[in-house]
Amino acid sequence: MKSFKNLLLSLPRRTILGGMLIAGTLVAYPAFAEDVSPPAAAAPPSTAVTEPAAASEVQTPEVHDDAVLMAVRSKLAGGPAAEEDRDRKDQTALIDFYAAHHGEALWVTAAGVKPEAKTLATEIENGWAYGLDPARFKLPALNEGALSATDTDSLADAEIEYSKAALLYARDARGGRIPDPAEMLTTNFDRRPQWIEPKIVIGALAATREPDAYLRSLQPQQPQFEKLRQVYLTMLPKDGKPGKLSPDAKRIRTNMEMWRWMWTNMGDFYVLNNIPEYMQYVYKDGEIIRSEKIVVGLLDKQTTIFSRPLKYVVLRPAWRVPESIMVNELWPNLIRGGGMMRQYGLQIVTKDGQRPVDYRSINWATTDIRNYDVVQPPGPKSVLGRVKFSFPSQHTIYMHDTPDKWMFKPAQRTLSHGCLRVWKPMQLAELILNEDKGWDADKIAELDRSGPLNNEIPITKEIPIHLVYFTAWVGEDGKLKTFRDVYGHEKRVTQALDGQWNKINKGRNHLAPVEPSFDPSAVAARSQNLENDYGPNGPTSKTKKSATVGDMIGNALGLSF
Repeated sequence: MKSFKNLLLSLPRRTILGGMLIAGTLVAYPAFAEDVSPPAAAAPPSTAVTEPAAASEVQTPEVHDDAVLMAVRSKLAGGPAAEEDRDRKDQTALIDFYAAHHGEALWVTAAGVKPEAKTLATEIENGWAYGLDPARFKLPALNEGALSATDTDSLADAEIEYSKAALLYARDARGGRIPDPAEMLTTNFDRRPQWIEPKIVIGALAATREPDAYLRSLQPQQPQFEKLRQVYLTMLPKDGKPGKLSPDAKRIRTNMEMWRWMWTNMGDFYVLNNIPEYMQYVYKDGEIIRSEKIVVGLLDKQTTIFSRPLKYVVLRPAWRVPESIMVNELWPNLIRGGGMMRQYGLQIVTKDGQRPVDYRSINWATTDIRNYDVVQPPGPKSVLGRVKFSFPSQHTIYMHDTPDKWMFKPAQRTLSHGCLRVWKPMQLAELILNEDKGWDADKIAELDRSGPLNNEIPITKEIPIHLVYFTAWVGEDGKLKTFRDVYGHEKRVTQALDGQWNKINKGRNHLAPVEPSFDPSAVAARSQNLENDYGPNGPTSKTKKSATVGDMIGNALGLSF
């Protein structure tokens, strides 16, 4: 570039100016203009354009497209449309890229395979070191570093294969082997691959001479992924080739795969709840500033795996009873007398929440509880305790306090109806509200004591709440910790990666409309021959000895939500 610049400076001034006026090429290099002295004031204005021959001396060279590139364009434009949606997007990106690209193709020319292609292929073939399956990527076969066929048609096919393999690698690096976990595994695993648009990928590959480094940059960049990968490499066969994976290696590979679905930016300040570990961690600037126990959903009422931004911290919260509890646990109890309404201070309200309804005035054997809402006002009996953390989603899951502190004692804390019960939740509230609003502990304590009921405090900063499912984790000491696969998600992901799709047990769709699992009229008929489950002061001794529906909802409301 410097010699070219000196050459231009050695030309007559009018030659340079003529080039700027006609070709427009020199204005792309502002440094050149700084090195050129301005004309003398007495210079005649026609000097720069008096010699037409000078203008023709600086022209943009015509770019001739390589025969391989032209053949690639023709093949892509005339090929059949791909069947899968992501394949079609890759196909469209390649058609558009090669239509606009000029000169040589990216990987192959009439002279053969370019060095960049060999670097690209080596990195793709090394995908096993990142838990990927190199067999998924179709690359051109080379014989001693060269293609066997050298006709233009075969060279164009090789070019397309390199580009398609690179785009598929980019998808797999971002979790594309399981493109829709909620649909393909279970609705309780609400994750998505962190796609990069294929037009961006192919453009980036065209702009670099280090395609291997670019492909590596597509892998998850969170430190935990790399820590797991290093453990994974030690579990591979001695010859360094992937071969048949051991169960331990598959567990690590599966946890690496789940990192591919995590947000690329986890947040400067975020809360991470690892469900199979029953632990919560608060991170700030990459460092853990809080770690405490949590209680998670029952095995048949699982805590869904997803991420959402925190929207509200609610002090002195009211509880709106979820429909699943209303329909299959509270409704039968109302038919039998409604003892739980008194026991836990519950209220029936209209759907708009404006008018309370006396539950005793309704014939629940013939009335659908879904026509109403059920709420529990703030107070000492509240199943939400003193604070709730709301990050709205279709899963209606949130984090909250609890009056039942005994639930944090068991090693396996799968005891709730799906929401997360948090140990020392007011400490969590202090950290969040200090981060978001700069409030100190005294201000929060005052609001907790005497602030408004159901006090929804909006969060203005981006504070992600991540509900994750990692059964393997490398600690700060470098040691691997593993946790029981309580919900079976590790097994599902492993089966998918092994291609055993027909063995995956998806479980029930937790987002399906709630239907009663009982006959209201039959419950009403039986209740006529039984004492009411609950007396005015709570469960009777007779009730405690029998596993009644009242016991179930009592556990749901007071112990296991």
